[in-house]
Amino acid sequence: MTSTAHKQYDTLTEAERSFVDGVARHYHEAHGVTWEKGRVMAWMIISDPVEQTLPQICAAVDTTPDEIEQLIEQLTLAGLYRRIDTPGGETRYRLVEDGYPKAVSDTFASWPEYHRIFRFGLDVLDEAGADDARRKRIAEIEELFGHIVGDLADMSKRWEEHRLTAA
Repeated sequence: MTSTAHKQYDTLTEAERSFVDGVARHYHEAHGVTWEKGRVMAWMIISDPVEQTLPQICAAVDTTPDEIEQLIEQLTLAGLYRRIDTPGGETRYRLVEDGYPKAVSDTFASWPEYHRIFRFGLDVLDEAGADDARRKRIAEIEELFGHIVGDLADMSKRWEEHRLTAA
């Protein structure tokens, strides 16, 4: 075990704390995520060692297991973290290599289906003779997804080309 295995939040360097808190601030302001959960997400990207137990994660981001266990489970199910059960019974977690790019790609891959569903919703409302106010709510969402989906294929292609040339 390295000397940083039990790193405490107050022993992170100023730059590490700035990064961890910057990510936490973004997730808090943009998505309503608690500061503790945002810190976990950042810490697991830069953690040392890369594999962390729940107590190590809690110490590094100054939180308790109750505040982050659900997040750890969600991110594990989403494929961002890997759960590693050791013979001694100590469970460790690590960020999955290429997990974030895959998660973003998977999210984008689902958007054409959202567009299809909202297009269907417009058809349903048209068949029902829905008034303009009711139709407008779904039309705005359908238009958004229609616009975004048009750009996704090109964006995904550019990302894959970048990954291949960067490797």
